[in-house]
Amino acid sequence: MLTYIGALALFVALLILLFPREDPAVPPEAEQKTEAGGGDAVPTTLEGALVAQLVHGEISRAQYQAALSQLAARDDERNPLAVPGSDRPDACA
Repeated sequence: MLTYIGALALFVALLILLFPREDPAVPPEAEQKTEAGGGDAVPTTLEGALVAQLVHGEISRAQYQAALSQLAARDDERNPLAVPGSDRPDACA
């Protein structure tokens, strides 16, 4: 009986490995486009969306650079970098 349960568990594990689940976050039509190579990939970040707009001619190079500088300023405001060792009292002297 124990051998039967072990064999059944092994069979189920192999089925799970051989038949992966679909990722619900990626729509099937977007997946088909990227596999075929003929379509564009869907950007997943704001930077990727800006690059796609630049490549398709929807924005100019100056608009792209201005948008990236605004993104960098926003990122610097939200997540400022701290230089290691700058918390010492003698670091500014």
